[in-house]
Amino acid sequence: MAHMAVSVLAILLASCALAAASFDDEFDITWGDGRGKITNNGQLLTLGLDKVSGSGFQSKHEYLFGKIDMQLKLVPGNSAGTVTAYYVSGPTSIHSSASSRSDDTLA
Repeated sequence: MAHMAVSVLAILLASCALAAASFDDEFDITWGDGRGKITNNGQLLTLGLDKVSGSGFQSKHEYLFGKIDMQLKLVPGNSAGTVTAYYVSGPTSIHSSASSRSDDTLA
């Protein structure tokens, strides 16, 4: 029973350490000429996009699984056909992408 309590405590401590991690500690902005920023004491990563280029970031560690969440600010009244894409690459030359398209006009 004591071994199980130690295991549970170790899991809780690891969870707390992950929750306290910041983007500064876990990621590098790899390109974007200032369009990528880490703000809010390392709790928010923003990637900018303009007519010339975008921006990107890279994890400092390798992971088998992950989750990506994105919030977009769209042009009011002119957002139909907006396309978003994630490009994911690993240590090999194999790349993967996921994309979605908005067909509705958002105000």
